[in-house]
Amino acid sequence: MKAPFVSDERMQVLSGRIAVIFLTLTQVGILSVILRRRYFLGQGNEYYSDIRIVLALSVFGYIAARLYYGAVLPLLSVRKLLTIYLAFVAFLFVTLSVWFGLPTLDNWQNTILPVVLGPAIMLGGYWLMAYLGKKRLEKEVR
Repeated sequence: MKAPFVSDERMQVLSGRIAVIFLTLTQVGILSVILRRRYFLGQGNEYYSDIRIVLALSVFGYIAARLYYGAVLPLLSVRKLLTIYLAFVAFLFVTLSVWFGLPTLDNWQNTILPVVLGPAIMLGGYWLMAYLGKKRLEKEVR
């Protein structure tokens, strides 16, 4: 009679790495489909907006899970977060201004607000999940 399959720590690490590789390949594949539809087939947003939502949920869900359950990404200080935020806003502003032209103030909620608010939401979510993950890990260690 064969012994039942027992998963040791090495097998768990290996299966975790394989799962991450396949998740990443899936996300890159979905992004490739979106880019193909947008730039090669010339389809409008209505043809792939649902796929973009699935991709965003997958990417941000993965990052949130890694932050909370693994606590593998660092908990950044407020100063570092502010530096990253300002650099991100400057990069977005310059890139989008070169691409679309300078934004007008009469349409600020569609031009300026996303550039200022988007990075704040992303970095705030990152910090919150990293903080909660760190606290969860400290509670487990005690």
